[in-house]
Formats: sequence, structure tokens, C-alpha cells
Amino acid sequence: MAEAEGPRAPGAYAAVPDLEDLRGAAHDRAILAEARVVLARRLGVAPGEALQHLIWLARDLDMELAEAAALVVKDVGAGTADAVAAARRAPRAEVSTTRRAVVSEAEDVLRRVTAEDTGGDREILEGLPDDPVARGVLDGALDSAAHLVPVRGPDGKVADFLYAALNGQAKDLFGRGAGELTGLRLLRTDPGAALTGLFEEYVGVLGGGETLERGSIMYTTAQSGLSRTSRMSVRCVRVPTGVCVVWRYHSREDRLARRLERVERLAQLGFGEWDLVTGEAEWTPQMLANYGLSPEEVPPMPHDLPKAVAGDDLPLVEEALQSLFSRREPVEAEHRVIGEDGRPRHLWLFAEPVLDDAGLPVSVNIVSQDITRRRGVERALADTRRQMLKQQARTAQERRVAVTLRRAILPDEGEVEQLPGVRIALRSLAAESAARIGGDWFATRGLPDGRGLFAIGDAAGHGLPAAAAMARTRNGLLGLAFTGEPAGRLVGWLNELVGTMDPPATGTAIVGHFDPERGVMEWTCAGHPPPILVRDGRAAPLEVVRDPMLGAMPGWEYTTIDTPLARGDMVFLYTDGLVERRDADLDERIERLTAILEEGSGRPEVALDEVLARMEHDRAADDTTMFALRVE
Repeated sequence: MAEAEGPRAPGAYAAVPDLEDLRGAAHDRAILAEARVVLARRLGVAPGEALQHLIWLARDLDMELAEAAALVVKDVGAGTADAVAAARRAPRAEVSTTRRAVVSEAEDVLRRVTAEDTGGDREILEGLPDDPVARGVLDGALDSAAHLVPVRGPDGKVADFLYAALNGQAKDLFGRGAGELTGLRLLRTDPGAALTGLFEEYVGVLGGGETLERGSIMYTTAQSGLSRTSRMSVRCVRVPTGVCVVWRYHSREDRLARRLERVERLAQLGFGEWDLVTGEAEWTPQMLANYGLSPEEVPPMPHDLPKAVAGDDLPLVEEALQSLFSRREPVEAEHRVIGEDGRPRHLWLFAEPVLDDAGLPVSVNIVSQDITRRRGVERALADTRRQMLKQQARTAQERRVAVTLRRAILPDEGEVEQLPGVRIALRSLAAESAARIGGDWFATRGLPDGRGLFAIGDAAGHGLPAAAAMARTRNGLLGLAFTGEPAGRLVGWLNELVGTMDPPATGTAIVGHFDPERGVMEWTCAGHPPPILVRDGRAAPLEVVRDPMLGAMPGWEYTTIDTPLARGDMVFLYTDGLVERRDADLDERIERLTAILEEGSGRPEVALDEVLARMEHDRAADDTTMFALRVE
């Protein structure tokens, strides 16, 4: 047997509880991560959004986040996987084959026109007579305008045009103006003119044709491998020396239209108008999609709308339409439509009438939004909350059973069996939070050979499993105690007992015998905080052999330590609830406890009261048990 005469440094114990802290923190993180994945799958949302919903659920149910996560993982994760419609996939950037073809054709045009001789272009411009008509067109144009003069080939046909002049506001799709374009050829700078057929139409106007007017065309051109597209309005007139072209790009309107289309798609908002005078309806593509209609189908008018609504919701829509036309006020309603897959989609509809001077409706503006995903999330969250409440109720029942079991097994402080040769004082405090009631236990038993058995321990975990493990561990030790074997042998058997429990359990313990005839304490420590010896006004932790906690290492042979005790010595035992705090170092807390015992009274009952008053331990976080033995 190993003998330990003196105290030991506090740091020798730090590895065991620190490891437990790390395990606890890692367990909480793992539970939280698993709960986030379970809830994300159940709600059909991203993990980040699921975490926010979990935080709201924990706040709503007034519980810690880790506790709420444990409830989700334990019981809620078995919900239906299709409770929420699948999230929309992000659109991929479209690399249009048409656009690639335009760039390729533009490059062909550029290769052709680049091969042409431009040596005479300067002479053409220098020999150009004054053209007041062209100058007047450029000066009077409010949009971009250019004076183009023809360049003819050997056969006399127009091969290209030269930019003779441009007005101040002229810009092409690449942002080039008069300074960059004057003196250059049209097709070299803007091959789109050839691709869209405008060049041939310019030639036709130059040959005496009618003035060219194009109200709105899609125009695409390319330069240096880049393409640009915009809707464009263009006008071409003949002047004495060539033609004048006036154009406007509708790029701003195009951007606004694209933004509106993206807003509709992202928010699943549809816009529409019912013209009550003409009997026509105009709906955006998203509005049609919300009602399951293709772009080629004719949107329904008000009297046809109920036909697209799910039967159970038909009265809601009919009542809303009746209120719209009778009271001539905006209305809103939620209803469902049945999709092609047979599943209902939830739509929120808002409609407002447009009245004439006589107060009669002439048209109706309508907005619809697909809120299927939102309603699905709400239903799944409500179901999740109900299941969490059920699980919370079951957990509360388990806690009540754990408290009752703890009270039934552990004797009251005044009923602790006194041992020969020592005076015993005890304080055993259950956690103030019912959720944190753990597995603290203690035991004393006089043996036939005159020795006294004492023990203190802590079954890992909280709630009913910890209470059950505590009961089996304590009762098992009391049964083994009558074998008369040394403390190390008893703890070895206890280790095998704990290791074979179902469900598996672990725990810490100090088990010892005091022999009053020899004045020796024979004890063994299984991963428990070290005892503190108070002798002659000095206090220090006893040196501990680092044997593992119960249930961790099957077959381990535990060491029995012999510590001689003299009259007046006091041994102070305690569980980790007294010294562990998340915001403090464990060694520092043990040093603080040692200092309190050194400064305090040597009487066991008074010493326990002083420790409770000065340690500032977290009563809500864990059970706390203290055990003091004073040699008489």
C-alpha cells in the first residue's frame, strides 16, 4: 500500500475536472450542432436560419440553448421531412449561346472590314463639303446623333460609313463619344449595325429610301470579345452628304425591368391588372407562376379567379371579391391553389380597385405572393414547439423522480451514522435548478472489525440517469463494505459495477476506512477532488494517486493510500459543485477553499458553515456535498 504523509500541490488534481469541463463543453457544442442540422432538415431552411429559430424557441420556452438543443435532438428530430417545401435553388448566371454566337458573328464582320483599305478615309473627310442640314440635325437632336458619310468600294457600292461628326451627347454602348468615334468607320466600331440589319437600312435611306423609324428594337453589338445588349430606338434621315442617325438606348429602363423581375422572383411576388372596361387581364410572369399558369395562358378575370382556388378556400376568395366590388375598398386574403404536383401552395392576395370620377371601378390592381415556404416553416415550428413542450414535461417528470429518489436514498444530515473515533458533519445541497440536479452521494457505515467506512462521490450527468447511477453506486458500495477488503479493492469492484451499468455510467468517488486503534485513514481516490487535511492550524490538499474515475477503465487496480491522523485532525471531503465555476480556474478555487479552512474553526459543523458562506459557489449549476471528519 502507498503511504502519503504530507500534503500535495493543488495542480496535481487539475487534469481530471479540467478534462470533465472540456468534455462537457464539447458535448454541448456537439448537441447544438446536431440540433441545428435536425431543425434545418425539419424546417427546410439553411443551418444558420435553423440556429436562429432554435434560439427563439429556447427563449420562448425559457430554457438554456443547450437544453433546448438536447430536446430537439432527443425527440423532435423525428418529424416529417417534407413539412416544408424545398427551398428554391439560386439561379445560375446565364451564359447565352445566342450571345456567344453574336460575339462570333461580330468578330467575323470585324475581320472582314479590318481587311479593307482605309487609306482614303482622310481624303473623304477633308473633301467633304459643308452640310448645314446635317449640322442642323445634330444640333437639334436631344438624343445621341451622328453624321455618317458613305465609303464606297471599287464596285461603287457602299462598303461602310464614316463618322463625320457626332453631337455632344452621343454615346455608343461602350460609352465612346465624339472624341473616340469621329473619323472612324461604323462597322469597325459597331459591327452590330451589320448583324441587326441596320447598316443595310442606312444604305437604303442613303439611296433615296424613306426615313427609317424604329421605335424599340433589341440591339446587340460587340468589341474586343465583349458584347453589349440594350433595347434601342433609332431614326435615320438622308442629308446632302450622307445620312444622320439619331438613337437612344433604353438601358436604364432595361435595368429597372430586370430589377423588378428579380424582386418578383426572389420574393415570389406577382403583379397584375384587371381592366374592367375592356375585359382584359395583364399579369407578370411571376403572377402567372403563382397560380400555376404558363406564359401562354390567358390570365383569369375576377369571375374566373375562384376556379383556380382550392375548394376549401373558395368562400374566402368569393367574399373578398364581393367586398372589393361592393365596398370599393382594398381587400386582402390568403388562399391555396393546387399545383401540378398535387400539393397545395399558399398565396397571399392583395387587390385594390381603381375608380373613375363617378366612383365606379374601372380596373383592379392585384398583387400575389407565394408564402408556401413561410407557412410550412410556421407549421413545422409549431409542431416542433409542441413536441418540445411534451419532451420538457417528460423531462420535468424525470427531474421530480430524480429529486424523490435522491431524498429516499440519501439520509438526512442529522441521520448520518457516526463512526468510531471521529466526529462527522455533513452538508448536502441539491442544485437550485431542477434541471441540474446531479448524482452527488455520501455514505458512512460502522464495520464489525471496529473500523468505519466513509465515502463521497458524484455520478456523472444530471437528472434521473445520474440519480439512478448514484443509487446503484452507493448501494453497491455499502453491500461490498462488509467484505472487509481494503479501500482500493472495494473501489476496483465498484469500478466494474459502474462500468456494466445500463445505460453506461461514470463517476468519481473517495472511499476510505478509519481505524481508531491505529489512527490511520486508509483511502482511495477515483478521479475525485482531493481531500483537504487541516492539522494544527494548517490546511493543505492530500497528495492523490491519479487513478481513473469509476467506469472509465475496466479492470483497473486502484491504490490504497495510508494517511496517519492525530487527535484534532480534520479531513474535509467535497464534490466538484463546491469548487467548479466556468469563470474561474479550478486550482485557484481549491486554493481558496484551503485558505478558508485554514483560517476557520477546527470544528466540523462550523467549518462547513464558513465554507458555504465564503466560497461563493454556483448553487444553480450543480449539487454540492461537503463531508468533514474530525479525529476525537
